Amino acid sequence: MAFNTVPVHGKLGALYVLHPNGFVGSGLNDLTWGTGSTAADLTLYEVVIDSELGGTAGVDTFKWRVNGGAWTAGVDITGAAQTLADGQQITFAATTGHTDTDQWIAGNLKDEPTSESAATAQITDTTARMLNPNRPPTWTDDGGETATLVNYTNGHATFTDTVGNVIVTGTLGYIPAAALVQVGYLTDWSATLTLEMADASKMGSQWKEAIPGQAGGTGTASGYFIASQTAYDALASALAAGNRYYVLQLFTWDAAQDQTGDHLTAWVTFDHFDLAPTINAVVKETLTFTITGPVSWTADA
Repeated sequence: MAFNTVPVHGKLGALYVLHPNGFVGSGLNDLTWGTGSTAADLTLYEVVIDSELGGTAGVDTFKWRVNGGAWTAGVDITGAAQTLADGQQITFAATTGHTDTDQWIAGNLKDEPTSESAATAQITDTTARMLNPNRPPTWTDDGGETATLVNYTNGHATFTDTVGNVIVTGTLGYIPAAALVQVGYLTDWSATLTLEMADASKMGSQWKEAIPGQAGGTGTASGYFIASQTAYDALASALAAGNRYYVLQLFTWDAAQDQTGDHLTAWVTFDHFDLAPTINAVVKETLTFTITGPVSWTADA
């Protein structure tokens, strides 16, 4: 199905940041994920502060669960490495000062199965297809082929040749939906996707021949941001924590205006911010971005 790269209807774009260590909340973000899970399958860990100063000797406590199972609650924060299920470790830098209900989320891939076709493979579990370009997972083909191109927006990879059985592994390798936090809406966006062509003409041929080369994309958008952060604040704080990539959803058609319409999804880096208001006009932040890796296309739900 063909798609537009010029918006024509609805909420025109949404910007998401991956909070450091999968943090969602407003308080102290001092948890780090240590040694990864030894489980034989995908694991989704959730850690939530469940009391402020309610633990032994007045420390904060947390609860945790894996893959949506039962909660283990009231665990004292020690300040040292603490082990959850299957060897997964976490460390809080401080034993107090956290905010009740703040949470951290981690998605680990372990020998995750894929659906293979010719020289391509895609993660079978649709909930684990948003991959983390800040912590790229490893793709392994039992036939020895190498992944040459990975789409981090839909869990798809292209290999050097026809693959056999492909698995994907990586601590913090996939991003649960809850770990992406929307920080604003975009308007007036435009995107240019390009594919360079290499000359493959042969001596004696009457017509030129070409083969596909490298693809890329750039774009601009104006931002109306929610909550109290500006575009610069939201993106700079994520960058300072080591997350240099951001998720954009760019809608070309969203008749219900509920963010389920036709849209592109892309990981991007931001190159430029500009404030250029005119008299009697709403002040907007204009963003210039570069697309990182392939984009994916989702039709109206």
